[in-house]
Formats: sequence, structure tokens, C-alpha cells
Amino acid sequence: MTCKELTEFIEPVAAGDLEPDAGMRAHFETCPRCASALASARRLEAALAGQEAPQAPARFASLVLQRVRRERWRMEQNVDRLFNLAIVAALLIVAAGVLALMNLSGVIASASEAWTLMSSVSGAVARAAMPSMDTYIAAGGLLATALGMWWWAERRLSL
Repeated sequence: MTCKELTEFIEPVAAGDLEPDAGMRAHFETCPRCASALASARRLEAALAGQEAPQAPARFASLVLQRVRRERWRMEQNVDRLFNLAIVAALLIVAAGVLALMNLSGVIASASEAWTLMSSVSGAVARAAMPSMDTYIAAGGLLATALGMWWWAERRLSL
């Protein structure tokens, strides 16, 4: 065992929280630096054990709980703002999609392109249909993101 490996175990051994194994004992017996660190840690533990633990200030627990609640409330407000912003963006995109669907010539043209794509496996037709597919993929991704954020916000509130 090396000094670097043993350094993290010195305090638990000095406090009595960890019983040193044979490798640790051997290193403490042969390494003056680690033995000195262990002796110093044991002296510190003994000095601390002789001291009376200080009392917590009055209303300490209530002040800490109040601060935790305030910080959680601020975090929830930030989540709510982000969620509301995402919902507004999703509603604007849905409204734009509904307006686009109300354009009957656009719907007929899209249906014609879809029929042509299904009847012909031509690369040129597939390239012509791809720009509209990007819109649907983006809308689906935005919807999935909004639903995921909603789920995440609701899950955080129930914890």
C-alpha cells in the first residue's frame, strides 16, 4: 500500500470508524510520514472528544427549512417559466400548422405529392417531398420535447 492510497483512510482509522487491515498496519509501522499523520489525527480526535459539542443557534432548524423551501420555490418558478415558454411556442407552431391546413390548395398539393411518392419510387419525387417532411419531424420533436418537459416538471413537483 502506498502513502497516496493510505491518505484517505487516516482520518477514519483515527476516529475508530475503520479498523486498519494488515496492509495498512504494515505501512503505518514502516512509513514515518503516515505514522506521524495518524498520530496527529488521533491527537486531534482526542482533543475534539474532550470538547463539548456546541449548541445550534435558536430556530436553526426552522431557518434552514425556510431557506430550503424558498430555494425550492425559486427553482419551481424557473421550471414553470421555461415550461410556459415551451407551451406558448408549441401553441404558436400548432396554430401555424392549422392555418397551413386551412389552405385547401396546399392540402391538395401535399396529398398529390404523397400519392406521387407512393406510386413512384423515383429519387426526384422523394427529394421534392423531403422539405415538408422536415416540418413534420420538427413539429413532432417539439411536441415530444414539450410533453417531456411537462412530465419532468410534474415529476419534480411530486418529489
